[in-house]
Amino acid sequence: GWTYAVDFPATYFTKKQWKSCVRRRKWVRYRRYSALNSWCAIAPLHKDPTKEPFIDVAIGGTQIPGGNPSMLSVWAVTAHGRLMYRVGVSTTSPEGQRWSAIKLPNGLEVAQVTVATSGLVWCVLTDGKALVRTGITRENPMGEDWRTIDPPEKLKLAQVSIGTDALWAVSQEGSVWFRKGIKGEMSGICEQFATGTGWVEMPTKMAMVSVAPNDQVWAIGFDDRCLYYRTHITPSELTGKKWRLINVPLQLSRASSNASLSSSNRHSMCGTPHQHRHQSWSSLNRPQSTGDATALIREWEEQSHSAPTATSIKVWEKPVKPQSFQEMFPNDKDKSSVSIDSSELTDSSGNITISNESLSHSGESTIVSGKGMTSTVKVNPAAWSPVHSVGSMVGVEAHPETDGSVFDPDLTGESGVFGEDESNAAMYWSECDVLWCKVEAGACFVDPGNPPKWIADGQQGNANEASESWRVRILEELKERKKKLESLDFDYAACEKAIERSSWVKNGDARCKLKGNYEDCVIELEWISSDSGALDSGTFTILNSDGATTVLQFPVSEIAAVVCCSEPSAPRLAIHTPKLPKSKVLRLQFSSDIEMEDWLGHLTSVTCKMNNVYSRPGSKSIWMTTALGDVYVYDPVVAESNQLIEGTYTQDLEVQGKELPYETILHNGFSPGCSLIITVSCHDDADRLAFNFVSHMGLSKKATESHDIAFHFNPRLKENLIVRNTYENGQWGDEERSGGSPLKPGSNVVLKIVCDERKFRIFINDEEFTSYCHRLPPQSITHLRIKGLMTLHKILYTSPEVIIEPVSMFWRLMGGHLKKVETCSSGVVWGIGYDNTAWVYTGGWGGSFLKELGCNGEVNPMTDVQNYFVYENQRWNPVTGYTSHGLPTDRYMWSDVTGRHKRTREHTKLMSSRWRWISDWIVDFHTPGGVDRDGWQYATDFPSAYHGKKNFTDYVRRRRWFRRCQLSTSGPWKEVGNTKIVDVSLYKRGNGDGVEVWAVAANGEALYRRGVTESCPMGVSWEHIPSDQALVGISAGPLGQVWAVGKNGTSYWRFGISETKPIGEVWTNVEPPSGAHIKQISVGAAGVWALDTTGRLAVRKEVQPRVFPEGTHWQVLPAMPNDPIHIDQSVVTAKQGFRMVAVAKRGKQVWAVSGAGILCKRIGITAENPAGTAWTTGIG
Repeated sequence: GWTYAVDFPATYFTKKQWKSCVRRRKWVRYRRYSALNSWCAIAPLHKDPTKEPFIDVAIGGTQIPGGNPSMLSVWAVTAHGRLMYRVGVSTTSPEGQRWSAIKLPNGLEVAQVTVATSGLVWCVLTDGKALVRTGITRENPMGEDWRTIDPPEKLKLAQVSIGTDALWAVSQEGSVWFRKGIKGEMSGICEQFATGTGWVEMPTKMAMVSVAPNDQVWAIGFDDRCLYYRTHITPSELTGKKWRLINVPLQLSRASSNASLSSSNRHSMCGTPHQHRHQSWSSLNRPQSTGDATALIREWEEQSHSAPTATSIKVWEKPVKPQSFQEMFPNDKDKSSVSIDSSELTDSSGNITISNESLSHSGESTIVSGKGMTSTVKVNPAAWSPVHSVGSMVGVEAHPETDGSVFDPDLTGESGVFGEDESNAAMYWSECDVLWCKVEAGACFVDPGNPPKWIADGQQGNANEASESWRVRILEELKERKKKLESLDFDYAACEKAIERSSWVKNGDARCKLKGNYEDCVIELEWISSDSGALDSGTFTILNSDGATTVLQFPVSEIAAVVCCSEPSAPRLAIHTPKLPKSKVLRLQFSSDIEMEDWLGHLTSVTCKMNNVYSRPGSKSIWMTTALGDVYVYDPVVAESNQLIEGTYTQDLEVQGKELPYETILHNGFSPGCSLIITVSCHDDADRLAFNFVSHMGLSKKATESHDIAFHFNPRLKENLIVRNTYENGQWGDEERSGGSPLKPGSNVVLKIVCDERKFRIFINDEEFTSYCHRLPPQSITHLRIKGLMTLHKILYTSPEVIIEPVSMFWRLMGGHLKKVETCSSGVVWGIGYDNTAWVYTGGWGGSFLKELGCNGEVNPMTDVQNYFVYENQRWNPVTGYTSHGLPTDRYMWSDVTGRHKRTREHTKLMSSRWRWISDWIVDFHTPGGVDRDGWQYATDFPSAYHGKKNFTDYVRRRRWFRRCQLSTSGPWKEVGNTKIVDVSLYKRGNGDGVEVWAVAANGEALYRRGVTESCPMGVSWEHIPSDQALVGISAGPLGQVWAVGKNGTSYWRFGISETKPIGEVWTNVEPPSGAHIKQISVGAAGVWALDTTGRLAVRKEVQPRVFPEGTHWQVLPAMPNDPIHIDQSVVTAKQGFRMVAVAKRGKQVWAVSGAGILCKRIGITAENPAGTAWTTGIG
């Protein structure tokens, strides 16, 4: 068994050699878990078990999506309100390894916990609220974060239970509630599926409920303490229809210490053996129990040491002499008026025979009285001897052959310890008048389509409901009402129709990229629509290739954009779901372009229906294009209607499950007119609280970055005062302390802060407390920070302008194929194709991607032309001159512009089937940098600066080949003349309907479009504006501002623009930032922004349009190499930067696209700081 090697560690061989100085061999020992079918006492948290005992435990997690089915999730609650997770629990190691404390939000204590088969965890807090664990996946079964769920109004929860897709709860008053919107399989990746969407009340009081893994529900009655079962629960109707009373005989298990019963005389039980052998469950079918069970319950509260094994069910045989319930138990006639005849006994479900189990040591005897059980039984709590096993206490059952003293000496060995007497089973099935206090259905599986006979038997008592008098009376009243309605002269066609739902499902095969590589899968889109559209819903599901296991599932409402991201011969879609924690971008690859476009159309159609966007976008819409030329638009009109309340726009900031310190972005800042309403609960031990309005703009004189605090609101509860102050340039100002403090420890507080022109107004519990004059411009505030010992309940943020959160924006695919889109406040939209053709928006929606699914308005055919480029590289050697044989470290001899990727003419493929070649490969003689007569460019080495003339030191050369292709598509666009343009900018002037349109022609000349209005968006004609330098970009803004970018990288502004002379007089040169080569410029209400060739942004400072329109100097935004949103692998000279920038014509909004293709919005822009302070990001 030895293997040999030279030394430790090394490669080992089976054969010994002369140089083998070390050897090793492996020993193997197998183990098997031997404590199954017995109780295993888990080691307590402390040496003294009473120091922090457990009060609740829950088990689940057997069906975590993609997880190991043998692993289990065990959660427990201690008497101190702590939540514990048992690590390492599995079917082969049920006791697990150790307890791991789960951190709870500050101040919260758990009273009860429940775990779903999917691993989803819900808890009930001591204050009656619910707590949900989010982010539970197979990689992280303990989850990531908490979300607090408010109970139904004016109620407190007492208990919850969860199955797979259903969660039921019981309030402290006994009312039963169902939580809608739960989806167990997707709860780990979609928070909405974990938290649900709302409560639905069930009109019955219950003491507790328990949900089975297949969502069947069991309950204990609130008043009668009987066992109930919820009938007709199906996957489509998880609430079921009605409660069914379940009457069952009480099983006294021989295996547990509280029910390990042994008779002092085997034949002393009442009744005949045959009667006990075949006692029916239906014999106990009565509304109330009979007899006093107080003594029995008191004895049953002892700790159990053994679990009973499964029982076997046999078909019931009709007894020789049918007996009524009163005949079997004559002493109960005075206690119950309900009788059961022989027919009910005949229809009973069957007899249950207890399987053989070992009996307990008889330490003491306790008399247990009950109907049908009058003998003396023995309870043996000391029948088990605990032994240590893997840090736990394992109960070992006594064996009848080795521990004979355990059993009653009267039990002779005639028939063995298990006994063959027919009357023996009756001792374990008896009608003791027990009030049920707990039910657990975690291991119960009842098929609702084929319920077991004993449930069907329980329904027989209600079989005659159809003939009940109350039912007959209601039917008669309905018939009379129908006759009266039919006699009335009423036009029913004028009545609003009832909501009719329709649904469809689309599925297909694709390849999905979730982590690294693309894997085969089955995708499914389900859509449920209603006549009104208000109840539309949809779900997108990804399953394994066999279609059996769900890999990912989320609602259609989570989709922010559906984008084509195809590559040659690889049709692909990207589904952006930025709010999902695990899959912010889902990429799918299809087998053909037709299939990809089909899915693109269906997904776009349902997402637009979900977001209620169909018609022409509003004038405040934001437009953008993708790298593949698709056009998207965001229309804030839906957000406006949802946010507008009493003249202001309101946003409910997300605070559920957030821990303190808490920080959030105020997307509209906190300028005058804004307000915040913060609802918190102070902890009993709270002292200093802080509400900080932060401005991310400060740089101290020591060049260390800091954040100014425009308003610091600091309640100090123990000192009974509230401090107000400002933190600026690394120093605190003078404190304001007057007014005392109405905040007390343990109190609930509603804090309202309103920003006026000169001061902040502070209200506490709807009473104005104080005010605080501005020391810093409130427009500079970008973030809210809260810290201290308190619990956040709600934060309401209001603003005079619509609040746009980039991550929540829904982008609609409009149709067409464009390189750039420009719009203005009048709603006129222009676009530029890749072939520099100008297009104008017609007001429609759709194109080839939608086909017949929902195109509207004017949709026209479109064509676009694009060039494919390939570079041929060569190196010089003294023997053969320039050849395609390079050095081993050289780039590919046929490559892209970077040289890092191999590209050949033969293997270049079109993007999709909608493209076609319209030329052959041709040498490009217009390559930037110049070429010689054969199209070559020369340089000293790869990579370097290339030039068109060969020098003595040039050892490498390259030339560019291109091939032209054409796209045939359609979209809501109309071609504007034949003039080719490279850039365009629009601005709506004054109160009229005229629109200023400036453009740059392909030859570098500036153009002005005359006659453009809302009714005539194409305009009439172009007017050429001469310039000394060829231009590459242009931008028009408010107050007659027009800036342009020259081919030499410098910027210009147009002097002399007025209402009478809209084209101005002359171009004035403005030097670019030092060492920068500007490639794009944008002018708007937030100033003049420029983008250079390295991806850096710069802002023109001190621009005063009517006094000093050219400004004084450029402020370059600092580079942030650690910010991942700026990483751009395609930029050769820099690893971070931006691709483009756009400044809104109205409102101080600045949008940009980062080098990585991520949408960014600038925040913190003020008149004093036009460059802003930070970026917020959207999709990308």
